[in-house]
Amino acid sequence: MPRKGLGKWVKHQVYLDRQKDSYVYKRPATNRWQYFLSIQGEGEERKSTGIDGDPDDIEFGQQVALDVLQERKLEVKARHQQGLKARRVKKLFDFMDEFLEEEQKRVSSHNKRGMIVAETFRIKKHHLSLLKKFYNGRSIKLEDLDYSKLHQYPVWRTTTTDKKRNLQPPQRNHTILTELTTIKAYFEYLLLKGYISREPTFQSIKRESMKVNRRDFLSPTQYSQTINTMRKWANRINATPTMLYNSKLLYLATLVMSNSCIRKGEFKGLRWSDLEDNPNLDKSDQKIGHLIRIRAEISKTGEPRTVQTPTKQRFNEIRELQGIKRVPKSPWPHIPPELRNQYILHKFNHPEQQLGQGTWNRSWKQIKELCGERYWGEKNITWYSLRHTGISFAVQRGVPILQLARNCGTGVRYIEQVYYHHESESKKNWDTLMQNRKFYQAVSKPTAKTMNLKMDKVLEEVE
Repeated sequence: MPRKGLGKWVKHQVYLDRQKDSYVYKRPATNRWQYFLSIQGEGEERKSTGIDGDPDDIEFGQQVALDVLQERKLEVKARHQQGLKARRVKKLFDFMDEFLEEEQKRVSSHNKRGMIVAETFRIKKHHLSLLKKFYNGRSIKLEDLDYSKLHQYPVWRTTTTDKKRNLQPPQRNHTILTELTTIKAYFEYLLLKGYISREPTFQSIKRESMKVNRRDFLSPTQYSQTINTMRKWANRINATPTMLYNSKLLYLATLVMSNSCIRKGEFKGLRWSDLEDNPNLDKSDQKIGHLIRIRAEISKTGEPRTVQTPTKQRFNEIRELQGIKRVPKSPWPHIPPELRNQYILHKFNHPEQQLGQGTWNRSWKQIKELCGERYWGEKNITWYSLRHTGISFAVQRGVPILQLARNCGTGVRYIEQVYYHHESESKKNWDTLMQNRKFYQAVSKPTAKTMNLKMDKVLEEVE
């Protein structure tokens, strides 16, 4: 039952029917008719009918206002019969915060089934901000949702460029499809809550193959040039102690990631306790090789794995850079017991804090300025490209694909689809394709001199 008006804020009150759950009225300071409607399970709704009354004639416009209320009440009943919410309190954008609050409850410190990591949550927020830009920042009533307009979202993303709104088409359809995953999840949420009657559909777009989506990598020459330039950058003189520490640390991190093929996110979470000697190696290999235990909470796949890598020297240099004295007669990495749970990549003079993302970003910007146009050309090289480069080199060396996939924490099919693009460029492939070409040339030119050439003579020339 509605609250009984005290006469202070409600005047000229007239009930719609015997249920007394709805009425029209006026506010003291206006002659426009308002309506009150109690909606079962949803609360109260107070809105203007848009009908003006008369200060001297109480009945003027009253019946028209009651008709507006009656129409609204029937609409509420119809929506409830469809299992939908009826209150028109919030608009399309208003429910985004509620959706994100629900998604935030799924945020985990590492990948788990049914959970997401903080970075994924951040990307979801970005995807919904793009949906706002699609509507030019104008939040619409859910009842006014234009499904045919929404269907064109993929087309809008592939064709819209707007510098003021920081909009430009993504390089890959894969990006748009990822956005649609979030947007569809949002509308599924609205459907389950009863705010919309059906989920929207979207213009279909074709996802590029994994071969097309592969990240750029450095060729052996480009890698050598990049590493040499980074070494000079890390040892520059005109820099503060913090800047020098950061640049030297990330230079060593570059060598570790490209040789071990671990992901940047995995390396950021590594602690000294995750490093071990590999007793299965012979003495000469033990000088360079060791194990990295990738814990589940820092793994992209949410599963732990062990990485074999020839980067013992680089971790020794990181330990020395951080001023950690080698503990005599202790197992490698010779870290004092009280420091074993310390982050390997930490802030300058703050071993309890991971190296910040801002430091990674600023450092890569400097590296890109030094190496981009000079060595990389049109390639879009990122921190992740170091892992890609390391795996690509391993493929070229003929490392068995199964062992490589397990060591890198990725699938065999992914290795085949993404990293075997080198096959078409390698010298080994050239030699295979050109196999017996000299023999063919020798026997395919029937001149007077070679017409009756003996077979052993031909083979002799080929050799």
